[in-house]
Amino acid sequence: MVAVMDRAADRVRALASRVEAKDPFTDAHTQRVAESAWRIGVRMHLPTADLDALYLGGYIHDIGKIGVPLGILLKPGLLDEDERSTMEVHPVVGAKIAAFLACEDAQTVVRHHHERYDGSGYPDGLAGEKIPLLARIVAVCDAYDAMTNDRPYRPRQSREEAMAVLRLGAGRQWDPAIVRVFLAQTA
Repeated sequence: MVAVMDRAADRVRALASRVEAKDPFTDAHTQRVAESAWRIGVRMHLPTADLDALYLGGYIHDIGKIGVPLGILLKPGLLDEDERSTMEVHPVVGAKIAAFLACEDAQTVVRHHHERYDGSGYPDGLAGEKIPLLARIVAVCDAYDAMTNDRPYRPRQSREEAMAVLRLGAGRQWDPAIVRVFLAQTA
């Protein structure tokens, strides 16, 4: 059974790599998010099973983008309402793909990495501690990496600018305790 699950995880990781290959702006994004989330988990003294789920969940967090058209993924400007709605489905699609893994926590990370601490995120509008801890960690790592790398709709921000955005968004977009741990590790 373990060998079957390892093969499933390998296939899902391979699919995640294909998703990343669709978008030249996200080269190595998933790897960086996975490693950063794992480091935060270590700093928070999380158990090994949680660290494993953080790494896997961070690596596959955007796997649902496999269903997002390239025209939306690579659009140089802001998304319109319909395009944004299409993009906002990727965590749900990704969670369905991740359901093939023997790691429910990784599936939860995929589904909830775009929830916001104030409840205004998606797909479920969860707030505060109702957002699973591992998803809150990946959300911070994902945001920082996205900000510090070029995107089709904007150039990268400096490390200092991105850290300032995290500080300002702590308590609204991101869990303030996780932002503090992230900033301490990044300093």
